[in-house]
Amino acid sequence: MSDRETEELAELKRSLEEKVSRLEKELALCRINIRLIDEALAKVSFRPASRLVEAAPKEEYPPAQAATVRPPVAQERPAVPAPAPEPAQAAASPAAAPATGAARPPPPKEPVQEAGEEEQPFPIKSKTGEELGTIFVGRSWVRIVPAPSLHLNVRTPPFQTFFIDRVLGEMRRKDEMAVDAGSKDPMSIIEHSLVLDGETLKEIRINNLDEDSRLREIRSSIRWTFERMLEKTKG
Repeated sequence: MSDRETEELAELKRSLEEKVSRLEKELALCRINIRLIDEALAKVSFRPASRLVEAAPKEEYPPAQAATVRPPVAQERPAVPAPAPEPAQAAASPAAAPATGAARPPPPKEPVQEAGEEEQPFPIKSKTGEELGTIFVGRSWVRIVPAPSLHLNVRTPPFQTFFIDRVLGEMRRKDEMAVDAGSKDPMSIIEHSLVLDGETLKEIRINNLDEDSRLREIRSSIRWTFERMLEKTKG
C-alpha cells in the first residue's frame, strides 16, 4: 500500500469517527427530549382510567389477523374468584406457553389496589348489542371478564395472535424500549396474566396501564377479538 493510500484511509477513518461522535450526541439529545416530553405529558394530560372509559369515543374495529395455535399453559388455581369453582390454570405475561417438563409459570398477579380504591365495571357489547363481558377499570390496571355463557377458548383465533401478541405484546415492547432509553421505570412496564379453566378464558388481568390511549385500544380490541372468537366458534 502506498503512502497516499494510507493517508486516504486515515482521513476516511477520522471522518467516520467524527460522524459517529455527532450521531451519538444527537441520539443522546433525542433521548433527553423524549424523557422530558413524557414527564410533561404525565403531569398535564393523564386522567384516571375509569373517567376515560366513560368519555371514550366509539372506535373502528381493527383488521382481522391470521392466527396460530399455541399449546395450553400450565395448570394453576386462579388468585381471585372465578365464575366457576373448578381448578383453573394461569398464564403470566409475556403469554408464551411453557415447553413440556418446564417449570410452571407464576400465578396471575393481583391488581395493585390501594385501601379504599374501587374498580368501576363497564359492559363489553358487540355491535349488535350482545353481552360479551365486563371490563373492570382501576387506577392503573384493568380486569377483563368474558361473559360465562360464551365459553371462549384461548386457542380460538385471533385471541393469541392479535390481542395477546400484537396489542399487548406491542405495548410491552414499547415499554422495554423506553426503559432502555432511560425514559421509563422498569417496574412500570405493562404486564398481563390470564385466568383459565382448562382452556376456557375466565379473566385477563393487565397491570401498569398508565396511558389513556392504551385503555382505549384495549377496550376496542377486546370487543373485536371476542366477536371474532364467537364467529369462529359458531362457524
